[in-house]
Amino acid sequence: MSTALNSTVVPANPGPPTVLVVDDEVENCEVLNLLLTAQGFRVVTAEDGAAALEAVAASPPDAILLDVMMPVLDGFETCRRLKTQPSTVFIPIILITALHSTKDRTRGAAAGADDFITKPFDGVELTTRLKSLLRLKSLHDQLEHQNRDLERRVAERTLDLQQALAELQELDRLKSQFISNVSHELRTPLMHAKTCVQLLADEALGTLTSDQLKSMQVAQTAIGELENIVADILDFSGSPGRALTLSAVALPGICRAAMEELAPFAARQHVAVRLALPPEMPLVLANRPALTRMLRHLLDNAVKFSPPESTVFISADVQPPQVRLSIQDFGSGIAPPQVGHIFDAFYQVDGAATRRANGLGIGLAVVKKLAEAQGIQIGVESQVDKGSRFYFDLQVAPQTRG
Repeated sequence: MSTALNSTVVPANPGPPTVLVVDDEVENCEVLNLLLTAQGFRVVTAEDGAAALEAVAASPPDAILLDVMMPVLDGFETCRRLKTQPSTVFIPIILITALHSTKDRTRGAAAGADDFITKPFDGVELTTRLKSLLRLKSLHDQLEHQNRDLERRVAERTLDLQQALAELQELDRLKSQFISNVSHELRTPLMHAKTCVQLLADEALGTLTSDQLKSMQVAQTAIGELENIVADILDFSGSPGRALTLSAVALPGICRAAMEELAPFAARQHVAVRLALPPEMPLVLANRPALTRMLRHLLDNAVKFSPPESTVFISADVQPPQVRLSIQDFGSGIAPPQVGHIFDAFYQVDGAATRRANGLGIGLAVVKKLAEAQGIQIGVESQVDKGSRFYFDLQVAPQTRG
């Protein structure tokens, strides 16, 4: 659908411009008829104001030459009525009058007249002014036509966009439903596989060789990663704005749980993870599973972008009524233009590093979603080649100390 204004074609008039001559004197009508016909105009006449209004209502002319001094309905009132109607307000009206006073001209202007010609009039002057007004009327008509055409196109385009939006929303709903269903369906076979592998690893089903035990450990690690991926997908595709229940939790235990979960990956990357918390930590308000998953993702991200033999630190700064928890790495860092996008789904600062560490590219997006569900705001400070620090504030639980 093209929306270029220059593609709009205004239909040409089927014939010459029509001029309505209104005068109660037949001789004046005949003179104007001869003059205007000779100039290529089509002329219709009306003997008074009332007849003029009827003629305009039946077939609007392109312009009106209107005598002022007429019985019953004079030119001023006829002009006023025409100029107060939306359908006729833009028809050019020239008042032809023998009146010369400024008061009469002011009255005509107040009635909405577009021009004045004084009797006796000059034919050249009359036709020149008439043609000038008709040119303006033609431009106005073209503009009105283009506006109507543009409004039509906008309405059509708006309808198309509304339909497209509805289709996208339905596709998004179906996608979320599909992802949720698939994720739930994966959990059952994963649970069965995890149980069987655990039984084998514990040698409950028979003694294993050292190589078999190593294989079971690899399988357990892979199953754990699959469980995390399924959980990430469920978190990512879950309903936005879903608030989580908060309770008083101890940060040291949650930090250690996240570190323990990331320990195999950190070991493969040859990156150490250190916990540096004050000796006396207050309990904080959070959702334990969600906070643990946030820390796991943030640690995973920190380890992923850290060079071998470096250290990632988890630290806390207690400033009642808040505790600021930070995850600091000394890796490649994030360029300023990229900082604003790192919490976007599927955005990757360094695709090569991400591929080496695996993942779906939704880790930080999940962190943001879990944080918002707890009323937490995530902040980040980063310098290229110097590392990054992710941090967030947790409210101290009232009247509790750990």
